[in-house]
Amino acid sequence: MIIENIELYNEDIFERLPKITDKSIDLIFTSPPYWKGFEYESYFNSYLQYINWSKKWIRDIKSKLKPNGFFLLNIANDSETTIKAFEILNICIDEGWKLHDTIIWYRYNTQPCNSNRNLTNQTEFIFLLRHNSSNVNINKDKKLLDKYKEVFDTKNIGNVWKIPFKVLKNSTLKKVGNSKKNWGHSGFPPILCDLVLDLFSNENDKILDCFAGNCMLGVSCKEMNRKFIGIEKDGDIFKLSNERLK
Repeated sequence: MIIENIELYNEDIFERLPKITDKSIDLIFTSPPYWKGFEYESYFNSYLQYINWSKKWIRDIKSKLKPNGFFLLNIANDSETTIKAFEILNICIDEGWKLHDTIIWYRYNTQPCNSNRNLTNQTEFIFLLRHNSSNVNINKDKKLLDKYKEVFDTKNIGNVWKIPFKVLKNSTLKKVGNSKKNWGHSGFPPILCDLVLDLFSNENDKILDCFAGNCMLGVSCKEMNRKFIGIEKDGDIFKLSNERLK
């Protein structure tokens, strides 16, 4: 589906990536599947397969980003794979990415852990990666402190972002038929997408989300005059994303 400068493809990442021109993307912001054994992630037979799959897509996207572009990778640990985020980060480093900063997404309204086995996990990581540390320009306009005053607890644009995770009241992301996957990959909250675009991109930049989920990043791109390429393998979620974009 193509609407003006918004492109959304119902394909596997390895089918679409070769069709994207090298060094054409200004910003990659994405969150890969969690690998928790859910039905919508059942194409991974093992955690090892998930890790090997991650190595391939992390390697393949590198050629698509412009020399001064940003790659923001959102990923979290969980109670079963407690070092997953760090393993994926290590893959990025091995593939030649430079870790420029680590953003802590403080999800203070996370569903509580009701057992004594674990503490409630209220954080996710957003690893800020680049080809190198030269010519870095983050749009730290002081006006953003007013625009996102609920995100930052101090008078600085810091790397701890206090953003709740919730489905929009009028969301088109509803249950998918009789499928057990129900909600599918829920994606990003709108304020997170807006903040990333404000800080790490400019108008008319080209943005890539390799695992578009509910395509909320695409909606933000449309509203903020960015070009967007989204890839989503799940056909049901792709249909819902089409509805949202329209």
